[in-house]
Amino acid sequence: MHYVIVGNSAAAVGAVESIRRVDPRGEITVLSAEAEHVYSRPLIAHLVAGEVKENQMAYRPADFYTAHSVRARLGERVSAVDCARRRVTLASGETIGYDRLLLTTGSAVTRPSVLDRQLEGLVTFQTYADARKVLALLRAGKRQAVVVGAGLIGLRAADALKKAGAAVTVVEFLPRVLTRVLDAEASALVENLLRESGLNVLTGRAVREVLAREGAVSGVVLDDGEKLACQILVAATGVKPDLALAGDLATDHGILVNEYFQTSYSTVYAAGDVAQTRDLPRGVPRVNANWPNAHAQGRIAGLNMAGRPTPYPGSLGMNTVTFGGVPVISLGVFDPEAEEEKGYEVKIRKNPDRHIYQKLVFKENRLKGAIFIGDLGYCGAVKDMIAEQLLTGIIKDAILEEKYQLYGFLRKRRAEKLEGKQIRWPESYTSAQKYVKSFNEETWTERERDLRPW
Repeated sequence: MHYVIVGNSAAAVGAVESIRRVDPRGEITVLSAEAEHVYSRPLIAHLVAGEVKENQMAYRPADFYTAHSVRARLGERVSAVDCARRRVTLASGETIGYDRLLLTTGSAVTRPSVLDRQLEGLVTFQTYADARKVLALLRAGKRQAVVVGAGLIGLRAADALKKAGAAVTVVEFLPRVLTRVLDAEASALVENLLRESGLNVLTGRAVREVLAREGAVSGVVLDDGEKLACQILVAATGVKPDLALAGDLATDHGILVNEYFQTSYSTVYAAGDVAQTRDLPRGVPRVNANWPNAHAQGRIAGLNMAGRPTPYPGSLGMNTVTFGGVPVISLGVFDPEAEEEKGYEVKIRKNPDRHIYQKLVFKENRLKGAIFIGDLGYCGAVKDMIAEQLLTGIIKDAILEEKYQLYGFLRKRRAEKLEGKQIRWPESYTSAQKYVKSFNEETWTERERDLRPW
């Protein structure tokens, strides 16, 4: 059996590990346009900010490919997939046959024509190579930056550049930041946090022209004529599933897959940010692009490719980021009004002076989504309730206020699912040692006495 995997990130790693668990002798070939050893993409911003070093970027040890008997062909781009003939074609013209193919091509950067130029200092913020370009500019003394786009990628880039010592202006065409991640009230809170941290944030504005001198960025002109000087210009106007290799596979926003990650061709699988899977709270196909989802999907896709049928229950949209030391998390259906959905009930608890905002979204007595800013109390329990679509019953009014009904509910679930059981940590964690959960009545009593300042 010859397994070919296109891509070399979280989903590919999960697939390799699962395939080897089931099939120790099959041939595995990994093809990646990036020349890097598998690295942790979420750490890119931390690298630019100086919070991690390059030797901390690896997602798996240096011997990962040899330890799993993988033929890793890095820096080799796949130009086409022929599903009928079961072969892929490289940019060099070489063709490679397969028995099972997994597409983990992730997301592709989208940018308007005004930012689609080859200039020194005009960069994206998606890959390790992008981070190295930004670091080189900073080392060369470039200290004025403009980030176009106030989504997660743009704001992570802006925060990293600020921490690295640059003066940063964020330009967002839409009227508020993080429109795809937060509701309006939470967005306003985050925008205040950004300004307090030293970022200049301009919303409802657009870049009309990029100024250049001797092949390098020197500034931008906004739609109202205002000029901003900069030597670093980050294009962070969005990403979308990379469907360049989808060919005649069935697609919607991403590649459509069944619960076993098979595409419209049974020998071709797709996982990670390029795949459209069942969204757990919505119950419909949706692309939920994040690192934990990608690894979990690759892991289960690998089991299925190797002949161990394993259904995937579905994915949960989740976004996490920290600004000015304040954590921000959104889960599932966090803004039903923006999605023009009816029948939702919303509960909110907030304290703007402490940068705290908590929101729960219910429908038909089930948790569908949430936002947690500042105080993450019971965010983990809420995430589980959304993913499992549990009936909330008596705890519906107790979650945010942390009343005794919530503690009783969590105690019961802990006893049923975990108490006294040995848990083997997944390989995506740092330890493979077994861990035994324990129950301590005194600890639970202390939690019930916990009075957070509001």
